[in-house]
Amino acid sequence: MLGHVVLDVILREVHVPFSGTLEIVSFWYMVALVFLAIPVAQAHGHHIRVELFTAAVPPRVQQGIDLLVLLGCIALLVLFVWVSSEEALRQTSRLAVVEAGTGTIPVWPTRWLVPLSMATTALICLLQAFDLARALVRNEAPVQPHRESLDV
Repeated sequence: MLGHVVLDVILREVHVPFSGTLEIVSFWYMVALVFLAIPVAQAHGHHIRVELFTAAVPPRVQQGIDLLVLLGCIALLVLFVWVSSEEALRQTSRLAVVEAGTGTIPVWPTRWLVPLSMATTALICLLQAFDLARALVRNEAPVQPHRESLDV
């Protein structure tokens, strides 16, 4: 994405036409960057977690709450997969494009990144719920995802 934008700026300075950068960045790079990061963040445990009301509960109760939250997330993610798949099908059937200068850029393929991302996240949540349920049944501590610092 950075290379594309830099190339556009350089070519603009030497008066060589290069249209479509804004559209490609907006409809391709940014969609991929945002939606493909969601399952990665879930897998590594980097989503925001608020423990205001559950910090004082026993660990087993916390595990039960976490399991219920994961099951709720799975239900919502399945709904997102369904709705976004319908939209992706609609965009694919009409071969959706955006105008860029004198031409057009196809954007219908990027519509499939949303259901792909939501389905992958649901699968990760399902695996995490399975691990948590197994830990609850065996009365073990749950396996915590490896959390690396995101400090920049």
